Amino acid sequence: MNPARALRALGTGTRLIVGAAVAVALVVAVVLAIPAPIPTMQRDAVALVQTPTPSDTVAVCPGPLLAAGRVIGQAGQLSVAAGAQVTRGGVEARSESLRSSATGEDVADTLLRAAPVEGRAAEFAAAQSTATAADDLSGFAASACTSPRFDGWLAAGATSTGAADLVSIANPGDVTATVDITVFGQSGPVVPPGGEGVVVAARTQVTLPLAGLALGELAPVLRIQAIGAPVVVSLQSSRTVTLEPVGLDVSGPAAPPALSQTIPGVVTTTASDPAVAGSVTARVRLLSASEATTATVTVFAEGSDTPAIAPAPAQLQAGIPIELELPGLAAGAYTVRVDAPAPVVASAWTTSALGGQRDFSWLPAPEQIDGATLVAVAEAPDRVPVRIHIATLQTAADVTLTPVVGGDPQTLALGPGDAGALSVPAGTTWRIETTAPIVAAVSYAATTALAGYGVQPAPSAASAVRVVP
Repeated sequence: MNPARALRALGTGTRLIVGAAVAVALVVAVVLAIPAPIPTMQRDAVALVQTPTPSDTVAVCPGPLLAAGRVIGQAGQLSVAAGAQVTRGGVEARSESLRSSATGEDVADTLLRAAPVEGRAAEFAAAQSTATAADDLSGFAASACTSPRFDGWLAAGATSTGAADLVSIANPGDVTATVDITVFGQSGPVVPPGGEGVVVAARTQVTLPLAGLALGELAPVLRIQAIGAPVVVSLQSSRTVTLEPVGLDVSGPAAPPALSQTIPGVVTTTASDPAVAGSVTARVRLLSASEATTATVTVFAEGSDTPAIAPAPAQLQAGIPIELELPGLAAGAYTVRVDAPAPVVASAWTTSALGGQRDFSWLPAPEQIDGATLVAVAEAPDRVPVRIHIATLQTAADVTLTPVVGGDPQTLALGPGDAGALSVPAGTTWRIETTAPIVAAVSYAATTALAGYGVQPAPSAASAVRVVP
């Protein structure tokens, strides 16, 4: 072998030996590194904590009373029967109009809007009242102006003989809302053809006859669900007996289904006689939408911890509402409590008399108030007593009512499950402050002017949001 070839062979062998040695070393290093901890670098994610800018506070009033059949040759045409008087207080709110589908006209003072104040949602309250004494419609109605929601429950009205009830759906926003109306009746829940995909354009109020949604129902409950934009719902109820009007009412939504509902300020001005059929002056409407259950209804005279009548069990089938009569009540103010193992919707009905001139009122169960809120007390006819009723729940509460415009505060010290009331002038606004959760309602009590509505909780403040990119 010549020297050059020997040198190349030696170089090749050396590279093979070195390469094999390196490969063995790498394998050994990998095997030894498997159980060893792998070094890592950790850094907290960048996060921003932001409180959303509060939006305008919005309240929508039901608007004027409507009546059908006043236009010759157009029995179904609705027309304005009486205007509404709006009472408001708190932060100054600007009035805007909503276009009424019933009359085709803009209705002033139906929509109230207030901009945030110093980065917080504006606090104001509004309520309306209206009255008429016509041949086809007679009575007094008062109701709160409420904020829009995507889901609401109406537990009032009927479509039996003599009833002429109207469902109103208002969209105060700038985006069209599409609404589905589920009617809970004698056959269970159903979405009628007239209640499916109801289009409510921005800044409009649509009015539908209840009979077109729930014909022949004695105790319907309606669930109104909206997509696209939240809406405000209300129900105008009226009755005629042998061509004589016997009262009217305008009611808002009831509190969402819950295991316990409390209705304060259930007022009747006439005693009922349990021995006489048809003399009941108060009833409770109940619905368990999802499952069969047994609800217990207990009625307390205001200021008493002893039931005014024996607690009544009510057997509820899923999705089928019932009405429970409350016989034997003397004239006065009562608190109705409903407890059940399953969530229920509840409202109370009362009448001021059993014959002659009279009026009736629906009072849906109001939502709980925890902290402070404002309540507007709508105007009333002369010499009609007006009161704000307060009921506690599981905890004692000290409640203070302070007039917004100025004046001396009034206080109530209530134990657990107690109720009390304070007389207030009509046309005023009050700030309610409480140390524990309560429910509250405003009542008007006269033979031809019976009405009431629940006090709404204050608009909730927006919570801070942690944003992680």
